[in-house]
Amino acid sequence: MELSLLLIKQIVSMFLIMSIGFISMKTKLVKPSDGKVLSAVVLYVSAPCMILSSFQMEYSNDKLTGLLFTTAAALAVHVIFIALGTLLKRPLKLNGMEQASVIYPNAVNLIVPIVIAVLGREYVFYCSGYMIVQTILMWTHGKSLVREEHSWDLKKIVFNINVIALAAGLCLFLFRIRLPDVINGAIESVSDTMGPLTMLVIGMLLGEMGFSKIITDKRAYLVCLIRLLVFPIIIVLISGITGVIGLHPDGRNIMLISVLSASSAAAAMITQFAQIYDKQPGHAGVINVMSVLMCVVTMPLMAAIFQYLTG
Repeated sequence: MELSLLLIKQIVSMFLIMSIGFISMKTKLVKPSDGKVLSAVVLYVSAPCMILSSFQMEYSNDKLTGLLFTTAAALAVHVIFIALGTLLKRPLKLNGMEQASVIYPNAVNLIVPIVIAVLGREYVFYCSGYMIVQTILMWTHGKSLVREEHSWDLKKIVFNINVIALAAGLCLFLFRIRLPDVINGAIESVSDTMGPLTMLVIGMLLGEMGFSKIITDKRAYLVCLIRLLVFPIIIVLISGITGVIGLHPDGRNIMLISVLSASSAAAAMITQFAQIYDKQPGHAGVINVMSVLMCVVTMPLMAAIFQYLTG
């Protein structure tokens, strides 16, 4: 019940911000081209700051082993999701953007507030493990899926600001370097804009569309079914049956973070990519909105099944 209430509160907040973007577009306070600017800010400014700030944590061996555990779990989850997405692509006729939407969940904007409320702020650090894996894969595999281009420019990947932020944050943590309060405060302030700006962009995208187009998007229902039920239940069953939580003293709570992340709505960054590369941004926005709304039911369900299997 507590998890459900926290999800509802977080989702209502996200939808209120989204409605501001929707109204702004409908009243012509902003132009469609403004959405691309905001998308670029989210991807290349807010996201790197979010990554960097998550590593500003006091070092300890327990935290390091926990981080390695959650990173390994996240890698396993993504390998399974990518394999399943590849298998389903042809029979379900998924395009690149849809395939990316079923593979990559929103493991930051929605999950972090829930983790803070349910497990405590100290567990946010373990979300970094999922972020490490997803950042690398999102900017390589995920981006190529949306663009429908399978060639990767290694130089662009290595020097991508998000990958640089990831490497810098990890080094700061491992070498026990804490940034000065004034710098850390500025980074945290910018990182806090990621969620609101993302919701504004999605609201603006939906403002360009009619409500009838949103609710009649049959493909979006299919994508949401896979993203919120089919893929997560596989991870929940594997986690509960294999006894993987026994690999770490706090394995149950840490694995719960991975389960929640894997059960989350479609990654908002897919919508950002679709917006920047003109790959059905409206359809991507509908998928994101639907999945956010539906996960208020599916996420607590997955968490409950996981807790039952591991209790």
